[in-house]
Amino acid sequence: MALINCKECGQTISEAATVCPHCGAPVIKDVFCSKCGTKFPSDKKFCPNCGAAVDGCPSPLKSKDKIVAGLLAIFLGGIGIHYFYLGKTTAGILSIVISLCSCYIWGLLMFIQGIYMLTMSDENFNAKYVDNDRTLPLF
Repeated sequence: MALINCKECGQTISEAATVCPHCGAPVIKDVFCSKCGTKFPSDKKFCPNCGAAVDGCPSPLKSKDKIVAGLLAIFLGGIGIHYFYLGKTTAGILSIVISLCSCYIWGLLMFIQGIYMLTMSDENFNAKYVDNDRTLPLF
């Protein structure tokens, strides 16, 4: 068995431990990206360097393309089509209601959001729009 350092307190612990016996912090091991070789914590779903999915997770770039979502936000964002594409139906319905109540000013904001989607990194896009931890990723 190998020894590793706790990321919280820095004490030496067994790599088989699930929590640090010194501070109680969960042990997060490092893994390497199979696509680019970058070392990152195993609790991440995507590689911070290239955006590749960790083994066992479906690739977000295959199912939810950043370019498609950005273009949908630019051209049809006022009616929330990009939210439906991303699987955020509540945000899509709210977008339709807000667009009707705001005389389509909401469409201008969604145009800006589409440009923002196209210019952000794949990692930020995945964290903000693809991860299912958030239900309303408005800006």
